[in-house]
Amino acid sequence: MSQLYYRNNSTFLNYQMDARIQNIYYNLLIYSLQKHCRVFIVRIDIHLPQEMDQSLIMDFNHRFIEKEKNAGYDPLYIMVREYSSEKHIHYHMGLFLDGNRTNKPYQHFQNARIILGNICGSYGCINECNDGHRNGIMLERNMTPYSELYEVLRQISYLAKIKTKEDVPGKTFFYSKVPILPLSNEDISRCFQSIFPNLTFGTTKWYAE
Repeated sequence: MSQLYYRNNSTFLNYQMDARIQNIYYNLLIYSLQKHCRVFIVRIDIHLPQEMDQSLIMDFNHRFIEKEKNAGYDPLYIMVREYSSEKHIHYHMGLFLDGNRTNKPYQHFQNARIILGNICGSYGCINECNDGHRNGIMLERNMTPYSELYEVLRQISYLAKIKTKEDVPGKTFFYSKVPILPLSNEDISRCFQSIFPNLTFGTTKWYAE
């Protein structure tokens, strides 16, 4: 049995974390893994031109998720709105997809580019988030090594950082409308233990404290 040492206390990646966002992505990940024996996780960053109405991101989100659904990927998502250091608004999206239907991120980046191009021409930007880390990770029930689960959580935990959301106007996160339960550390460990019986979680702390 492998022991997962996932430390997510007051900081992770040197950022304080929003426990509400963490709770949402744990729910989405567990929901996906209980529904599909394989789940493919992709992160996409979206930049709209700053002079454009930022509410257009909801149009992008609706069209993109519909395109992914129509392709049979059964997507769940969480998307957050943030400020860059230059005070430019941008968005991070975490996608949870049926891993029996997809195992490479390229098509999802292309779908996002097509939709964003239809909305704002050539002025928007889709970032593939591959700066030194893999993007597009497969988790498989009963067979996932702890290093893969850790990498997924490292990647999507970036969405929960507080620092770049503090002065953002309006709502800062959006997500698929599935039941979101208030999961405790023990709940998460118990769910992951049933999904990944090859791993041992013990008293892992999943939230910022």
